[in-house]
Amino acid sequence: MNLLSQTATSKRGPVRARLFHSRDLDETRNLVARIFKPHDLGVLGRQQKLDAYMDHMPLGNASINRLCYGADVSIEPDCLDKFLLVQMPLEGTAQIRCGDQQITSSPHRASVLTPTLPLHMKWQGQCDQLIVRLEREALEAACSAQLGYALPQPIEFELGMDLRSRQGAAWKALVQFLASSAFSADAAQHRLISRQIEDLLIATLLSQHPHNYSRALAEPVQTPAKQYVQRAEDYIRAHYSEPITMDVLARHAAISARSLHKGFQQYKGISPMGFLRQVRLQKVREALLQARDTGRAVQITRVALNAGFSHLGHFSQAYRAQFGESPSQTATPRK
Repeated sequence: MNLLSQTATSKRGPVRARLFHSRDLDETRNLVARIFKPHDLGVLGRQQKLDAYMDHMPLGNASINRLCYGADVSIEPDCLDKFLLVQMPLEGTAQIRCGDQQITSSPHRASVLTPTLPLHMKWQGQCDQLIVRLEREALEAACSAQLGYALPQPIEFELGMDLRSRQGAAWKALVQFLASSAFSADAAQHRLISRQIEDLLIATLLSQHPHNYSRALAEPVQTPAKQYVQRAEDYIRAHYSEPITMDVLARHAAISARSLHKGFQQYKGISPMGFLRQVRLQKVREALLQARDTGRAVQITRVALNAGFSHLGHFSQAYRAQFGESPSQTATPRK
């Protein structure tokens, strides 16, 4: 499922990521609306002929999409409302107006569409865009968790993202990796990994692109009392086999995600997610040693999945790094 290698005119057989390829305006509008929202779509100019396609890769509540209309079009969705889009042209240009901001988007300049602001777009015929969709609720919850308080107003992003800047290049590299890597196709099948990818996309956008809470997020945080870290540690030990994110830990500990991260670094010398990985690895090792000592057959894959690991390749690497041997070596009876 590689969104970067496909083209609208590909004749090499079915594309697993391909949602549709159509020359019909109503069909195109309706199929795009299934992934985004109902909108007005119009072809600009009598000589223009629609030749649209869309690829779609769901990643939990997020998704990465590739969309091209093959004609000059106007798009009127009003406000996106429940989700944010980051549109990255692979070629061509688009005129974007979101709220009071207006830009010409190109392969060097992405557009970040704030969910709560009125939106109007005109895409040039050859404009082929890679589009990331993120849920507004998850985005604002992550921002709130990092700040440690409920957002007093909706989050609003700067419309233009310079993909040649250090911050923009970091975002672009992440999205291109997810759009082209076989890792994403596998990750899409696992709820835990999909959730972690969504969290990574949200955290990267919040930290790398300006918005109305950027200054507050940049303010230094103080090291919390040790009791807050202990709350999170106790929660990890009790729920290690479940999907756990920084937002979940911060809410349970009743402090901001940034404060919790600083507390773990101060008191334990490791990040909260790093500590979670250590706990999971230790639980796997205990299960393998118990099976070995009692002579029971054991399926390492099942043990790892039960401990909360979804990507077994990463699990094996982390296990060897922590214990100096592979899981199978641990499980093998000593002679």
